[in-house]
Amino acid sequence: MFADPAVVTINAVAKNLVRINQDKYSSEYLLRTATEEFRLNLRNTSYTDKKRGKTIDRHNAELVHTVFPVAPATNSVVRKTYCVIENERGDTLVDPRNAAAGLFAFMTNANIDKLMNFES
Repeated sequence: MFADPAVVTINAVAKNLVRINQDKYSSEYLLRTATEEFRLNLRNTSYTDKKRGKTIDRHNAELVHTVFPVAPATNSVVRKTYCVIENERGDTLVDPRNAAAGLFAFMTNANIDKLMNFES
């Protein structure tokens, strides 16, 4: 089980998100202030790859940052970031973890900037 609160550090500032829901294999965390809101969803599901007859475990983490409008603006700014890790049931946990960690390490600030500037 993840810690409660879940701590997400953004721009060197720790955000303490409190668990507001937990059911089966999912949890939701929230931090709301007068100016913004952070929601973290952690989800675990499974499905069957019918072509290969394999059960796939799917793990998803999603962070949604909503900046509330300040007059005269009327629309919020919504920023969403998520990752998905899938592994075949029966595979080791170490090898899919290492592949995920490799991708996350690749996603440096510079590479995120390149990606958001439509480089590929």
